[in-house]
Amino acid sequence: MEKKNIAVVASRLKCVDAVSVEAEKWIDKYVKLGYNVHLIAGKFGEPVSLPRFELPEMDYKHPEVRGVKRIAFSAKLDKDGKKAAEILLNSLVKRIKGPLKNYLLQNKIQILSIEDALGSMKNMPLNIAMRQIVDELRLPTISRYHYIPWENQYFEKFDNFPKLFADTPPKLKNVVHVTNTETARAQLAEKRGLAVKVIPNTMDLEKLHTLDDYNRDFRQAFGIRDDQLIFLQPTRVKRNKQVEKSIKIVSEINDIMKKDNVLLITGSPVYSRGNYFEEVVQKMKKQNVNVIFANDRIFLGRHQNPEQKFYSIHDAYLHADVVLYPNDSSAFGNPVIEAVAYKKPLVVNVFPNLKEFTDKGFKFVVMDQKVNNELVSDLYELILNKEKAASMAENNYELLQEHYSSEVLDKNMLPVLNSFEHETSLISKVVGWIPKPTFWGSRQQNTEKFKAKNRVERHKPERKERDLRNKKGGYKEPVKR
Repeated sequence: MEKKNIAVVASRLKCVDAVSVEAEKWIDKYVKLGYNVHLIAGKFGEPVSLPRFELPEMDYKHPEVRGVKRIAFSAKLDKDGKKAAEILLNSLVKRIKGPLKNYLLQNKIQILSIEDALGSMKNMPLNIAMRQIVDELRLPTISRYHYIPWENQYFEKFDNFPKLFADTPPKLKNVVHVTNTETARAQLAEKRGLAVKVIPNTMDLEKLHTLDDYNRDFRQAFGIRDDQLIFLQPTRVKRNKQVEKSIKIVSEINDIMKKDNVLLITGSPVYSRGNYFEEVVQKMKKQNVNVIFANDRIFLGRHQNPEQKFYSIHDAYLHADVVLYPNDSSAFGNPVIEAVAYKKPLVVNVFPNLKEFTDKGFKFVVMDQKVNNELVSDLYELILNKEKAASMAENNYELLQEHYSSEVLDKNMLPVLNSFEHETSLISKVVGWIPKPTFWGSRQQNTEKFKAKNRVERHKPERKERDLRNKKGGYKEPVKR
């Protein structure tokens, strides 16, 4: 059977964040299964070899998207304020929907795999545009939710758009809803009445990095000596990632060992009220901890240019001595399974999904919101007692193979994809009359174009969205008729 065209859609792809990292595993799986994979995002963190479409307004950090978000959620709006916000919002929706729908039609996409966009409020225009496209084209869709919008009080505080918020994620018959934790599944079922499938985040253990010629100079590249321990926090610099707790842990261990071990942070600073990044810098200076912000050198995958070499997040795990995850959000916790896969000691804060790991038998150094003497003592023991650390790592690795390996993803993903084999989308119905892009010049090409045009007129399908690209590569508003 000929494999279908599938598009993976996200606000960002190929970046060092939880959504991108997890999306990459599904992309790899789609490719291995033989699907023709297209990548669609507002930003790509690194070069890609697959067919791709980049639309800046899809990025949640696009200045206009952030502006609309700030207007919609930062203050209570009166009637005129809501009307103004809706005008701005609808303008962005059109700028996303037209080019995106056009790309799906022109490339005969038959399945959508959406990462967070149908459930996230970080980019409201993308959320609205995607739900309209999915509904209008009736594409079989996998919609994954990494974060649930109502868990962030910022989006609920002023309730300016209650109808939109109450309908997120949307109930659409052609959408299979997927989340990665039982906690999120229960919330989506209770608040939205959705039937949600739980597919946990997984690790492809065959793709783990080993010491090689490319990453052998990792320490040297960051100015880290061989006698210094690397404490890795593989997150962004954001308030709920609690970087200050990692700084405190490294400071305490440094005092005991009389060393200047380093804290390596792979993610970028995130804009937030109160300037959290500045607070982090002040704390690292006050506690005399060497913090290396490596977001400009560590990406999802390796690549290099003539001036500089860029490392993979896997290289960072490989060279780390201890992984720190003081996060207190409701995320799945990718660093947990990543640290286990690389058999590294892990200090993890108590967060909602931790119980799903510990109930399966995983063992970590657990921090209950505070860096206390007991926590520091337990970690220091693991650093000194290599045999105990290795035993804990092996136990965790065996459990990872059973519960969070690539085979687990196969087991859960294949039934969903197989269920789409008999689905009929609007694109499937009109796929015969969508002409392939051709160059002017040959008689055969002009004949094919003429036949395609006749087929369109004969069947009179719904008018296609016009390609809104202009000569400079940007996009223009459609002219209302």
